[in-house]
Amino acid sequence: MEIRFGGKYALIVAGGGMAGVSCAIAAARKGVRCLLIEKEGCLGGTACQSGVMHLLGGRWYNPEADRMERVVGGLFDEITDELIRSGEAVEPDSVDVHRYNPYGWYPRMAAGVPCDVDALKLLLERKCLEAGVTLRYYTEIVDVERENERIRRVIVHEKAGFFAFEAALFADCTGDADVAALCGCPTEKGRAEDGAMCPASMIFYVDHVDAQRYVAYQNEHQSPKLVEIISDLRQKGEWPYDYEIFIAIETPEEGRFMVNTIRQTGVDGTDAESMTKAALEGRAMAFDLTRIMRKYFPGFEQARICRTFDRVGIRETRRILAREMITLESALAGRHYETCVASTTYNFDLPDPKRPSFDPMMGDAKKPNALRKHVKIEIPYGALLPRGVDNLIVAGRCLGAEREVMGACRVMGPCMGMGQAAGYAAALAQETGDFSAVCVKSLRNMLLEDGCIGL
Repeated sequence: MEIRFGGKYALIVAGGGMAGVSCAIAAARKGVRCLLIEKEGCLGGTACQSGVMHLLGGRWYNPEADRMERVVGGLFDEITDELIRSGEAVEPDSVDVHRYNPYGWYPRMAAGVPCDVDALKLLLERKCLEAGVTLRYYTEIVDVERENERIRRVIVHEKAGFFAFEAALFADCTGDADVAALCGCPTEKGRAEDGAMCPASMIFYVDHVDAQRYVAYQNEHQSPKLVEIISDLRQKGEWPYDYEIFIAIETPEEGRFMVNTIRQTGVDGTDAESMTKAALEGRAMAFDLTRIMRKYFPGFEQARICRTFDRVGIRETRRILAREMITLESALAGRHYETCVASTTYNFDLPDPKRPSFDPMMGDAKKPNALRKHVKIEIPYGALLPRGVDNLIVAGRCLGAEREVMGACRVMGPCMGMGQAAGYAAALAQETGDFSAVCVKSLRNMLLEDGCIGL
């Protein structure tokens, strides 16, 4: 097998999702020669390729002050503010959170930023190119070559064959810890007792929705997820699914909704056969579900599918066993780390692998987190460092955290915060080529100077 030399960079970022984009932009803006490798044909990852246009975790509703607050800052605010200014995203401050609304029902969900995913793709590409990032689409990392505790180069495959790319530093922003796993770094996947992972979701969009009628029903019946309608349909034998709630968020285009209702159990996001099965079944399920929505759900009588997505939405796969693990105990206690480089204020959102509408860390369908006091979870720098490889850092949902904690860290806001921290860490690690040698105080100062929040 011929492996041709592709090039040499200071930093190679694997994965062009929100964590990877943030890492690449942050590093390039600090003068790091950076290559971003993405296996699909656009940036944005789950947001753009799976259709999850609701960018969560960057804002938080403060009930005591009765207002939205920015909790990530940095690149998250830069990107979302620009989309809002251009009319391609919804400003959370404009949403009436004192009643159920089409942008997330509860105040904590209305803190998300619904955006136009195609506008987001274009904006992320522009930001990367302006920063000097080299983008390489339709390219997948299939192997790594190590020398002792360092990665020397990655082997990629594309239509033209196999290529090798060298770098001093590498960032795994795949969401699945692909590079870390290829290196032999220790990882874990799913629940400890059986390896089962969160349900997957085929996202689809429908238009011609009467949002006012939908929201009026939610408020009149105090039923944000239509659980009573679904329960009645199940009793009549007209609801064949094992999930029991309806989730739909309005996009910036009036009357067009993202439907994030489908829950597919037993899906392994690291296995192509499993993902193929999930895509086939999920797409068929989207059309079947739409027929039920048109018949029974207020406001959806004229709804039609206007878009399905190519990539099944995955909530959980591998997590690294990091040099410093975030435990559930420390997360619940609101532990402060002197080495904190990012944080999350999002709720523990990790649906049960076998019961897709049940979340062990949340309340009931009408009052999620009703008994849980708000806690900010800090992410220490060591949670981004895999064991056994000195020139590799991770960012995104594959961080070193117990799986319940990962549920609060996997959404866009904290992923972008981790990505920005990883990119700045690469700038500081250029001289040594060792992420573990980075001065975290200097890293924190860089993040704070550039508007990052929650450190």
